[in-house]
Amino acid sequence: MTAAAAPSLITKPTFTLADRLRIQQQRITDRDYIVIGRLTTVVFEAQRDTRGLSQSRKRWSNPHQEKHTSEAMAPFSKRQAELWASITLDWLTHKHAPLIAVSRDRKDLILPNGLGVLPAIPDPRWTPKKAGDVAPRIPQLLTGCPVVGDRVTDKITARDGHVYGVIHPVLELCIMLAGVNGTFGRIRGGVDPADGTHLALLIDDSNPHQLQGNFVGGRFSFGD
Repeated sequence: MTAAAAPSLITKPTFTLADRLRIQQQRITDRDYIVIGRLTTVVFEAQRDTRGLSQSRKRWSNPHQEKHTSEAMAPFSKRQAELWASITLDWLTHKHAPLIAVSRDRKDLILPNGLGVLPAIPDPRWTPKKAGDVAPRIPQLLTGCPVVGDRVTDKITARDGHVYGVIHPVLELCIMLAGVNGTFGRIRGGVDPADGTHLALLIDDSNPHQLQGNFVGGRFSFGD
């Protein structure tokens, strides 16, 4: 993974990164966590080029939709769709989405089985020509996407030399809740006022067929 070095403020100063990852791995081994559900989307903040955004027109399917749809429910423009795809990791449905849990002491978000594989997503540039048209899919790449650019732009190297991609700050996680059929929830990422760290997601893509991930730093809270 080729990217710039990430800022250092992603883990609490009382623990090194290696400490935090080791604690999380031990929690997984000991099953010291409570399953929340399936992680369907990660939304993060990133610097993006917004030139042309204000001139990009919403992609209405027909005049009736444009006339009778509220602004809040309006479809994305092409530029909006491209920007959204560049600041999200999306598993599209819960069926193959990674399991997410919280440690019993509520200090760590845990991915017991890793992140799995990111599926191909609908091409954000595509506009349907008629009802029933299905969008073509494009790979959801961490780096080097010819459509939306690099989703991961930072990296951090552990003491053992292992390189992790860094997604930060994480703003929101969308969850399909366990045990409540068809119900979704959100986890909001925030800043820990004690040390100024932001919630971040470290990604190990050394095995492209099974991404590994760890949430570190910052704070998180459960929302509706």
